Amino acid sequence: MSAFGEKLAGSVSVKAAIVGVLVLVMLIPVAMVEGVVWDRQNVHNYARQDITASWGGPQRVIGPVLVIPYSTRHEDADGQWSVRRSRLFVLPSELRYEADVDPDVLHRGLHKVAIYRAIVDVSGVFPAADLSRIEHDNPELHYDEAFVVADVSDTRGIAETPAIQIHDSSSVFEPGGSALITGGANTAFGSGLRIIRAPVGDALGEVETSFTMRLSLKGSDELTFVPFADTTQVVMRSDWADPGFFGQYLPDSRDISDSGFDAAWQVSGLGRGAPSQWTGRSNVSPDAQASAFGVRLYIPVSMYQVTLRAANYAVLIIGLTFVAWFLTEMLTELRLHPLQYVLVGFANALFYLLLISFAEHVGFGLAYLISSAASTSLIAGYSSAVLGARKFGLLMAAVLTGIYGLLYITLNAETFALLGGAIGLWVTLALIMYLTRRIDWYKQGAALTQPRAE
Repeated sequence: MSAFGEKLAGSVSVKAAIVGVLVLVMLIPVAMVEGVVWDRQNVHNYARQDITASWGGPQRVIGPVLVIPYSTRHEDADGQWSVRRSRLFVLPSELRYEADVDPDVLHRGLHKVAIYRAIVDVSGVFPAADLSRIEHDNPELHYDEAFVVADVSDTRGIAETPAIQIHDSSSVFEPGGSALITGGANTAFGSGLRIIRAPVGDALGEVETSFTMRLSLKGSDELTFVPFADTTQVVMRSDWADPGFFGQYLPDSRDISDSGFDAAWQVSGLGRGAPSQWTGRSNVSPDAQASAFGVRLYIPVSMYQVTLRAANYAVLIIGLTFVAWFLTEMLTELRLHPLQYVLVGFANALFYLLLISFAEHVGFGLAYLISSAASTSLIAGYSSAVLGARKFGLLMAAVLTGIYGLLYITLNAETFALLGGAIGLWVTLALIMYLTRRIDWYKQGAALTQPRAE
């Protein structure tokens, strides 16, 4: 090697730059492993869809809502009279849901999804029809043709045919479609959703009337309610220990323990996106269902999401490992080849592939222990051989144990993940700066140009 080449090879700055480039290069195999994780997650999602297609998907409940047909007389320019029919929709003045949710977990191979059976007792009060909502003088309301509708987002999950109790008599719901209710001109109940309805009659809508009904539902992941009433109350109980409350409204009270949860909501109808009463020709907001709220049966962050989060820290793990090697090289006046750095980087990248492979079978915690131990032992053993002393292997084992331990704590501390990671990196940087505070880098660079002693 020429004198210039030897000087260049012995430059600490050049060596540091090479190590930095190698850190970036090692992100390529890490990205390939991330691709494998994404592919496995897609398989997981397909399995979930298969389960929910057989059992029932997330359930959203709307109603019941009272529908009163009415007719109006109109005179045309030729003096001819015609009769037009429409419907008046009446929301309850009071609505209460009491839901007892019995959860379970279904497995499809390595994959699982939270499912439930729910008994929802519904009670409330329908007010009398407000004729001022009809933009016509002297409308004729056909109270004897009135009926009640309720919307369940996935009717496959209706375990028993529901009935509604009104006027001391019970009417059984029957299947229908959104066009039956709105004539296709109103989207408050959702486009293309199946609707269940119950004829009630008995002059319903002339006076304030109370009602009760029960829904027996099967679903998965989520159970939500739309506050289609002037005042909506929801009380929900379950023995699921990891609920996730979401939607436009959070519970007014909640009690969560290892044995389950109790939650209660009380919601005003002011933000629901629909008036208390409207006709079939009125413009009800298509986003009326956006006011839904409820609970998600939360399964702690899946192994795929956690692995992808861990991969975000790959540059730090590989970088800190390379820094440890680089400092050892500087302090011991050893000369390590970039290919040796690459092999160590591959060992770090392989950690993620081992992690997802084991996690699908034994769970994330044990998989993390196995994968980190495998990667640490591989790098520590290689360091002992390459650096010529067992103490260097033990040192690398200690460094990697600290790195993987910090990463595990960061991944599991959801609330303080960012804070824990930032503090850990600060401590690591402070330690590196402390250990290298007395190094004369120019002298070390000159030493690198000397042949390595056997």
